[in-house]
Amino acid sequence: MTYESFDYTSENGIAHLVMNKGEELNKMTYSFWHELPIVLEEINKDSSIRVLILSSTGKHFCAGMDLQNFGTLGADGSDTKNNKPDAARNGEGLYRVAMELQGMLSKLEKLRIPVLCGIQGGCIGGGLDLITATDIRFASKDAFFCIQEINIGMAADIGTLQRLPRVIQEGKVRELAFTGRRMPAEEAHSCGLVNEVYEDHAAMLSAMKEMAREIASKSPLALHGTKAILNFSRDHTIAEGLEYNALWSGAMLPQDDMMEAMTSRVEKREPEFKDMLDIKDYGKSAK
Repeated sequence: MTYESFDYTSENGIAHLVMNKGEELNKMTYSFWHELPIVLEEINKDSSIRVLILSSTGKHFCAGMDLQNFGTLGADGSDTKNNKPDAARNGEGLYRVAMELQGMLSKLEKLRIPVLCGIQGGCIGGGLDLITATDIRFASKDAFFCIQEINIGMAADIGTLQRLPRVIQEGKVRELAFTGRRMPAEEAHSCGLVNEVYEDHAAMLSAMKEMAREIASKSPLALHGTKAILNFSRDHTIAEGLEYNALWSGAMLPQDDMMEAMTSRVEKREPEFKDMLDIKDYGKSAK
């Protein structure tokens, strides 16, 4: 399937999703939001995919929400007297829009595979919401990060304020959220938002692809389990996370993959793991 806001390819267990509107600063338009859950579902259902690289084109990774498209959200309702929505209906409509956008970014976080993200230039507003839903982040040295919403008179509302404090220190999050200042790549690296900073976009992509190849060589079932357990444990107590881990292992311990991993080590060769089951073929497999 082809997309307007994305270029999507996959090879050797590695999917690559590229935001392709670099000339428009990769703003998050209606097309972006419409296509994002569709392409993520396509990726999630492809049993051959073991890791996803998310990157973009142009000078800036993402300039955030396209305010021309979204500036009038919630203003389409009307009443019978003055053709203007009342405050309650307007507020409820905005609530539903925010919840829908949050859910679309949460689909990225909930993918069964690890997501590597590469940022060049500006990562602003909604762009920061987007990258906090990924697993591992990289930056080129010209990258900067900004919680832009405070600069336009609102609080960030689709993920940054919830996820960023689980990535970097809360005091740093509050500073960025209250001031709206730009955090450069090296500072982002020092506080743990990005794993590494590279000289340029090309070097960053090369390093991401190298890590993606290493991840793709691992057991896909083990990758799924590791991500699911990490996400659950982040949002729950240690005791709850331990129990979830034990339940996951009891239900889906990949014994065949463990045997293949050990055998390949003894035989000094690369392991060969089976793909996950295709959901569409599950009924046939169960017969």
